[in-house]
Amino acid sequence: MNFIYHKKSPIKIFFALLILALTVSTSVVAGGHLTDPGQVKLQIKNLNWITEEYPPFNYLDPNTGKTTGFSVELLLQIFAKIGIPSQDLDVTINPWARGYHKVMNEPGTALFTTVYTEDRLQKMKFIGPIAPNIIAVIAPKSSQLSINSAEELNRLKIGVVREDIGEQLLLKQGVNSASLDRLNSGLSMVKKLASGRIDAVGYAHATTLLLFKTAQINPDNFEIIHVLKYSAMGYTFHNSTDTKILETISQALAELSMDGTLAALQTKYGLAAVYE
Repeated sequence: MNFIYHKKSPIKIFFALLILALTVSTSVVAGGHLTDPGQVKLQIKNLNWITEEYPPFNYLDPNTGKTTGFSVELLLQIFAKIGIPSQDLDVTINPWARGYHKVMNEPGTALFTTVYTEDRLQKMKFIGPIAPNIIAVIAPKSSQLSINSAEELNRLKIGVVREDIGEQLLLKQGVNSASLDRLNSGLSMVKKLASGRIDAVGYAHATTLLLFKTAQINPDNFEIIHVLKYSAMGYTFHNSTDTKILETISQALAELSMDGTLAALQTKYGLAAVYE
């Protein structure tokens, strides 16, 4: 999979290295038990596809009532490549913590859009990357905060979504659990930040910007005060998922990368421009 960027920012360098690492790792995967292509397609269609409200990657369109977004559109393109009708994609929106628990504990579950980490790679299967991502601590510019350590973050009350990568990274980097305000949705989190009830949020930067706009909050009033991780997004699957299923989806994604569909969707949803 080849992703071309014009500047060598840290997120782009990381993304390029991650693509290389995943390309190398998938070349040594052993074969699965499924051999019949028809059965492979049937099992892909019948996976319990779970997502959350996480624009621009996945969200409920208020006008149509349907699940849409970058990752949903890309998944529909993957289905088309495999030969599965688009109407056969059944996506359920869950709170992130519930979906995360299911993909780790319930066979036949697929969760998206998930931030890639080495730790998660041990707990579930990962297909991607499909888009770059920055996980950061974001605060009002008026606060004039400058953060250089976990100790300084511990002086703040930081909003996070339960079981989200933001919460996990903050804890891993030494932030006390008591410093975190755990919420069930990103939208309620940014509203709480704008009202001054918390000092900052730990979340995906691109998603936070869109949530500000959804809540009619001016995103220009906020800034990144600390980067938690340069990462990438993808689809994740329960560890028991048959290798043939993963290979079939990965091959379709590779073809969509090569024919320009993936890049076009990134541009459509502003995911290429965010990090230029």
